[in-house]
Amino acid sequence: MHQKEKNGTYGNNGIYGKEPVGRIFSVYSVISVCSVFLFLVLSARAEILDRMLATVNGELITESEVRWALALDPELEPLSLSPENRRIMLARLIDQKILGQEAAKIPQNPPTEEEITEYIEELISAFPSREVFQSRLKRVGLDPTSLRDMARRRIELLKYVDFRFRSFVLIQPEEIERYYNEVLIPRLRNRGLTIRSLEEMQTEIEARLSDQRINDELDRFLDEARDAAQIVRLAEI
Repeated sequence: MHQKEKNGTYGNNGIYGKEPVGRIFSVYSVISVCSVFLFLVLSARAEILDRMLATVNGELITESEVRWALALDPELEPLSLSPENRRIMLARLIDQKILGQEAAKIPQNPPTEEEITEYIEELISAFPSREVFQSRLKRVGLDPTSLRDMARRRIELLKYVDFRFRSFVLIQPEEIERYYNEVLIPRLRNRGLTIRSLEEMQTEIEARLSDQRINDELDRFLDEARDAAQIVRLAEI
């Protein structure tokens, strides 16, 4: 029995998303018992690799999407497809799906091929090497076309977040100074690192505080959006 839920678990690690992937199998003729057996075996294998895990307002999230997203997470090194990691990533994908549905309501120019290529190159640079990156893609069966499709959707989400949240964030000079004196300096001293002047670190601190503010606003937005969303779990991981 399918279980409908109103609240999901939100994971950190940014806003990557991917749209649903569907598999349709058609059998027009059955020649023998052997062919029936072979079809059942192949269908069972496909179901394991691409199970339907959840829907968000009717849009599907599959097992393959979870595995692809894990492979593209540079913080997960080495790559582990454990049930725990897959559950965490599914929660992230649910949130990303909600965010993507909101983004679709606002007209925006689609990412260019150059933007997609640049995003992928930046992503590759976050891994130990290009070979490591390619081996992860091969392990989860992520082909170049699907990779570019994922990159396109991630860029769309990032642009939406900038439009919806970043443009309303304003960091005051006193906030930057307070963070420098109360947080950054003690942290650098504890780690035995060089302490640069406030003027040197002002831009970096402002960016960090902006990101924190955006994450807080995004968390509040998703908490409300989950309550309104129709989230249905279709399978356990």
